[in-house]
Amino acid sequence: MAAVDTEFAAPPALADRVDLVRAQLAPIRSRRALLDSYRRESLCRLAGGASASGSAAEVLEVAYAMRWLELENETPGADPLAIHSTELIDE
Repeated sequence: MAAVDTEFAAPPALADRVDLVRAQLAPIRSRRALLDSYRRESLCRLAGGASASGSAAEVLEVAYAMRWLELENETPGADPLAIHSTELIDE
């Protein structure tokens, strides 16, 4: 069973799409690497407008958020605030 379950949070089709992206994010083993990946991904999506429910942007947001939480659970004793808030701000 996954660390975070999408069964009750999203319609089945959306959950399947999120699970596919999460599987692609599985090799990422640190929050810093995940953050770098998210930044690169978000640059590709800047040109897009508002996202509709079930859109690719929504799928990516949910998948990255779930992987972020999984990484917290995979590193016991790790400080979840280790990445300073200033690093999370796009410049």
